[in-house]
Amino acid sequence: TTIYDRDGNLIAELHGAENRVPLSSNQIPQVVKDATVAIEDERFYEHHGVDFTGVMRAFVTNLRAGGIVQGGSTITAQLVKNAYLGTERTYTRKLREALLSWQLEDKWSKDRILTEYLNTVYYGEGAYGIEAAARRYFHKNAKRLTLKEAALLASLPRLPSQYSPVSDPKLARERRNIVLDTMASLGYITEARAERTKARKLGVFKEP
Repeated sequence: TTIYDRDGNLIAELHGAENRVPLSSNQIPQVVKDATVAIEDERFYEHHGVDFTGVMRAFVTNLRAGGIVQGGSTITAQLVKNAYLGTERTYTRKLREALLSWQLEDKWSKDRILTEYLNTVYYGEGAYGIEAAARRYFHKNAKRLTLKEAALLASLPRLPSQYSPVSDPKLARERRNIVLDTMASLGYITEARAERTKARKLGVFKEP
């Protein structure tokens, strides 16, 4: 719930346990989508909800570790897990996750899946979804996010508390720069632009 005064000035925002403001696809900048795909699921546009290469890599890693330490999850699988399955780390849940991901890709376009993911994923500091995250960290709407800001936000869902730009700016900057390098290696941006952007400060507000 958003409360304004008689002149249209925002005076309060009230929300439940999750601070979330859903956006349509055209309200989310392409740079946000590109940064997210680059760091979370680089073969997102090639697989059908299940990345068999990633699954095999995770299986070998887990076998060596003697337990589930790596998931090999796609963006579709992460959406399914967050919306329906929870975070239980078992092979049964992973199998259900894979089956539901495959079915979801039969029904939804890639853009709809990515949009829904960006509207629901947790970015830390109480912010669920890209709009809440943009407001929390940069005091602006998601549609105004720049490359350096998009790269930072894309770096957070993996471990939002560990990579928090509020509590550990140094580690957050390192993680952001990994996103920029990955975007360059995949052709989303040039290496020169990545290097220029890596030199820029985080520009994060400590308070909401």
